[in-house]
Amino acid sequence: MHETQTVHTGSVCLVAEKRSKVSLCQSLLFFLLLAGSLLAPPASAAAAQETPEIAIDNAVISSPQTTLASLLRLTETFHDLVRDEGFTRKNEPRVRNILQQVEKLFDLSSIPQKYRRNVAAETAVYLRESLARFPIPAIKNVPDEDEMAARIRDGKAALYRLPGTPVVIKRTDTGIYEGRYQFSSATVAEARNWFEVANAYPYLKGQDHISGLYHEYFLTPGPMIPVKLIRALPDWMQHYYQGQTVWQWLLLVATTLILIALLALLYIVFKRIAAGRSRIQRNLILMLWPIGVIYLTQAARSFLEGHVFLTGEVLQIVLFVSKLVILAAIVSLIMRIGSVVTEAVLAARHFETRKVDQQLVRLGVRMLTILIAVIVVMEGMQQIGFSLATLVAGAGVTGLAIALAAQDTLKNVFGGLLLAMDRPFEVGQRVKIKGYEGFIQEVGLRSTKVRTLAGHQIILPNDEAARLEVENIGRRPFIRRDLNISITYDTPPEKIAQAVEILREILAVPEPVDEADKQTTEPQAPHPNEAINKPGLAPKVYFNNLNTDSLNLLVVYWFHPPDQWQNVAFAHRVNMQIMERFNAEGIDFAFPSQTMYLAGDNKRPLSLEPKPSTSRTTPLTDPGSPRETTQLDASPIEEELMHGEDGNGTGDASSTS
Repeated sequence: MHETQTVHTGSVCLVAEKRSKVSLCQSLLFFLLLAGSLLAPPASAAAAQETPEIAIDNAVISSPQTTLASLLRLTETFHDLVRDEGFTRKNEPRVRNILQQVEKLFDLSSIPQKYRRNVAAETAVYLRESLARFPIPAIKNVPDEDEMAARIRDGKAALYRLPGTPVVIKRTDTGIYEGRYQFSSATVAEARNWFEVANAYPYLKGQDHISGLYHEYFLTPGPMIPVKLIRALPDWMQHYYQGQTVWQWLLLVATTLILIALLALLYIVFKRIAAGRSRIQRNLILMLWPIGVIYLTQAARSFLEGHVFLTGEVLQIVLFVSKLVILAAIVSLIMRIGSVVTEAVLAARHFETRKVDQQLVRLGVRMLTILIAVIVVMEGMQQIGFSLATLVAGAGVTGLAIALAAQDTLKNVFGGLLLAMDRPFEVGQRVKIKGYEGFIQEVGLRSTKVRTLAGHQIILPNDEAARLEVENIGRRPFIRRDLNISITYDTPPEKIAQAVEILREILAVPEPVDEADKQTTEPQAPHPNEAINKPGLAPKVYFNNLNTDSLNLLVVYWFHPPDQWQNVAFAHRVNMQIMERFNAEGIDFAFPSQTMYLAGDNKRPLSLEPKPSTSRTTPLTDPGSPRETTQLDASPIEEELMHGEDGNGTGDASSTS
């Protein structure tokens, strides 16, 4: 497009005259106008505040004749409305109605829904400018509804081509306009190329009244930008690049920079406000940022589309990027809402002490929000212009690739879900797992963290933690203690019975005092032994075994509650009492030992008389006894043990453990 070809009659001549009078103040005003544009409400909202009288311009598409006539009528009406004053608050409702009606004229089934109105308006301008340069049949000679019905009965195609042009008006067989006539999708695709060819030709006689239509649509700003300011800009700002003028490119860049600056400022402000607050308050505050992104991006898009009036591929790129930004902000908002819902649910008293339930709620809400976000992304991408089949196929291939590449991670995620559902342990509980003993510190999506008793942190994959045997010490209702007390073999039976009775007394709860004493005595704290004397779990004390080197007394009790250090303190108290009572009663504790008697003691006298050196059979003392006793000579070793190496019998008694 050459600049000389855009200067036509009427208002375009006025542009050339005012360009010579441009001043520095007007150029500055042009840029200052942008500062408040993003903060103003979108054009649709501003228009809704006014209620001017609106003229209805309908598009009739019952036949090729009415479709072509509607195109000519609507484009000329649009041209008349914006030729002198541009887009104003007064004519904006009617202009937008015309653009809405123009959309009905074209088969836009291959165009994404969000771009159809812009594509239809641009195509209408291209076709009208081109038809003004090529001779076309009179409207009355274009087939009407009856003539098209006759053609169809004769077996001809339900379409009409304007002679000498690529313009085809075709009956639509699907959609809401089924059975009516629209410019074909091929015509929509070829409209711009045909305009670039036709623009080299002059207007036909009687068609020059449409001169400037291209300029009015593509180069006239919206209501927020005064058209007189744009028409008074210097010549260099009216030059074209990629279908847009320089002033449009400048406004596009300035709008983008201002939008980025505002979003960064909002993010910093919300971050500082949220710092130091609770998690739910922080998420509520940070929810405002994606909302601000949505609003400001929508405002910037409305400004560029409805006031800067970008067109063509540049407009489609702007719309595409803005929709991606808004879609990302919506996904971020959904995730923030999920976090707020999670914290609100966990704030209930039911979850205060149920750590695994908390983890299950977090995991469930997170998976639900991810599912909702995926659905929103699929729908949003479809609205942007991606086909659902392509999205589903792409998602399937991508999902398969991710599943193969991250199968271990996915196994751990599902393992975490199983742990949250089965609840073999909770955060804070003491467990034994895979040879480690410690406390559950965290159950995440991928791994479970255990803090050992030595202070080390063990990280186990959730898949492995879900398959291993877990000894949950933290869930025991009590701590059982099995105590074996060994006493010496020379303890007489009465002492053994006394030892058993002492142990039972140490573990028993004293009998309650009489009622008379209760009235004079202050309330006493619970006796420590009540912790081991619960119903059905009274302490057990028995003389249960004759060991090789000791007599064994078995003591069993069950300590409540199952607190490790309280149990240790109670065991300390019991052990001290056993030591004191046994020592006071002269009951000796045994330990594994072997006693060797070399000279004997008072309780076990040994005869040191030498025995005959020969082996013989001697009769018993009772001569009537039929039995005989055989005595053997003492061996050299026995002699040495009894009398010592020098035979003087001075060996000492000793014990070895």
